[in-house]
Amino acid sequence: MDQATNLFTTPRSRFHLRAVPTLTCAIGPAFIDQLVNLDQSQSLIDYVNAFKTVDTMIFADTDELEVHAVIDYHKAAGASRGLAEHHAVLSLAYSPEWDLWNAVSGRMHEQRSFARMLDINSDDIARPEAASVAKTVMDLEPATTWTALPLSFGLSIPVFTGEPKVDVKAIASGSHDCNTGKISLGLELVRTRIIVETEIARIARSIATATSVPVMMGSISDI
Repeated sequence: MDQATNLFTTPRSRFHLRAVPTLTCAIGPAFIDQLVNLDQSQSLIDYVNAFKTVDTMIFADTDELEVHAVIDYHKAAGASRGLAEHHAVLSLAYSPEWDLWNAVSGRMHEQRSFARMLDINSDDIARPEAASVAKTVMDLEPATTWTALPLSFGLSIPVFTGEPKVDVKAIASGSHDCNTGKISLGLELVRTRIIVETEIARIARSIATATSVPVMMGSISDI
């Protein structure tokens, strides 16, 4: 089991008792109605592989940024749905890099602060060379205008904590105040919603492959 993850069990209600059909009408053993919360995809894989049955299903919810594994979801074909009272949830958290660049996206910045931001986070800039981008920003003058800045540049950052880096395109923008001579610069990340959905789908496929359990894209909010 992955030792780095935060794994804990949260009871969803008290133990439920199920009657065993015997001559004495005895009350059978209790079973646990439980929800297990995980924060890494490998932990969900390990958990599902430890407890999965033929009734197990996994759902990837792009709106809630969650992947639900329902151990007792469905019975065999033609039978009713299972109890759905034993499931684990992988809650995906945006990475610090993703949060940072999204906070910058769509906002205009003073020339020097924009250059400093690029320099501090240069490890996230895949192309062109980060140092050249920051230098270009600092060398901009009203006479040359902000259009000397590369039209776009590529970031390489993880969308979710603990997941691989993905390519993200950033479009540069700027303006020049003729009265003050100040240059304002900014950027906008491109197609972020599609990137998030694609990454969740990739995680879902990797979980399906590692567990041999079907993964559906959708919500199970009715459970």
